[in-house]
Amino acid sequence: MKDGMMLWRERVSSYWNMAIRYLRLIGNSGFLFTVYVLIIIGSYYYSVFLDWLPDTFPAVWVFVAIFAHLLTRSGIRTFVKPADVVFLLPYESKLGSYFQASKWYSLALQSGVLLVGLVVLSPLFAKYLASDVGSLFLVLVLLIVVKGWNVFLSFEEQRFQSESERNSHFLLRGIINIVFTFLLFSGANWLLLLALFVIMAGLYMFYYKRLAQQLSIKWDHLIEVEQGMLLFFYRIANAFTDVPQLRNKVRARTYLHWIINGIIDSKKSVYHYLFARSFIRANDYGGIYIRLVLVCAIVLIALPSGWLQLVVLLLFMHMVTNQLSTLWYHYDTNMWVDLYPVVKGQKKEALTQLAFRLLLIMTAVQLGVLLATSSLAIFVIAIAIGGIYSYIGSQKLIHKRKK
Repeated sequence: MKDGMMLWRERVSSYWNMAIRYLRLIGNSGFLFTVYVLIIIGSYYYSVFLDWLPDTFPAVWVFVAIFAHLLTRSGIRTFVKPADVVFLLPYESKLGSYFQASKWYSLALQSGVLLVGLVVLSPLFAKYLASDVGSLFLVLVLLIVVKGWNVFLSFEEQRFQSESERNSHFLLRGIINIVFTFLLFSGANWLLLLALFVIMAGLYMFYYKRLAQQLSIKWDHLIEVEQGMLLFFYRIANAFTDVPQLRNKVRARTYLHWIINGIIDSKKSVYHYLFARSFIRANDYGGIYIRLVLVCAIVLIALPSGWLQLVVLLLFMHMVTNQLSTLWYHYDTNMWVDLYPVVKGQKKEALTQLAFRLLLIMTAVQLGVLLATSSLAIFVIAIAIGGIYSYIGSQKLIHKRKK
């Protein structure tokens, strides 16, 4: 049996070697440029939005809702694997350093999320809360301390066998976090915060510590949680590149088969048939497409009439093209596809046709939004942009990655 810390370092290193490869592909896909442009647009309208907000805006409750949620959701990355239930179970008593490292690792990552959230909301903080609360840095320190408390308690909660017990303790932490964030952002007396910290420390020392002594680790649950976190990352990466770990995730979704003939001529070739059904049934291609279309529509509604709406439309169409391009690799490891008599070029033609029709459908939806929210000139230009990009995106851009 390896030393616990050595095993933990090996698994973290293995995970990040894999994750960095996917992150590089995401970076090379043009997604970062899209995010950068959206940040520039959002930052401008954020300042406009702040000027529009009335002095009576309940900013305290916005901060309570956001940060109580971020504090309470404190999942632990343990990097455990399905085989561990057999091979590591006998060595559970020697894995204290392994799980301790997982807690500190999770705390570091989730503290980064708190920092980003606080930075994004700092203009709102400066306008409404700074005079009562004080230093933003001190707020961050206290949030990280309470996040650490949540992380350590969250790990001990995984020892419960039943889901109801885990949920009841999750709810208890949520209530405490709501009280803490309200006291913190409302500028309450520091004695009240100190009293709450004493209660939190007592809860950990005299209750959760005993759980660790009385209950063993539930390996099946830890593995389930870890696999769920991995799947979340894979789903994000799958929007930009092929992720083999997701290939076998299939849902029948027979209630959607009626739309197949609208998005592709499924009887034209085997790849026309396969790509149509894969879009609906596998890897959440259809789900990601629908979400991008809806988010694009919401952003267009929020933006004032003007050229920025056209930029956003183009950016989201590019994101949809990147997501659809991963369909090309979906059957690469299935040998049975090679048994079909496929004429050269049919695979490319099938993906082109599917992408072209889906991009046109997206354009039609956004044109409906622009017709109701924007000027006639913007609507006409959007028709040209949507039509031209649908053609270029489906004919050229969607095939760029495989080269």
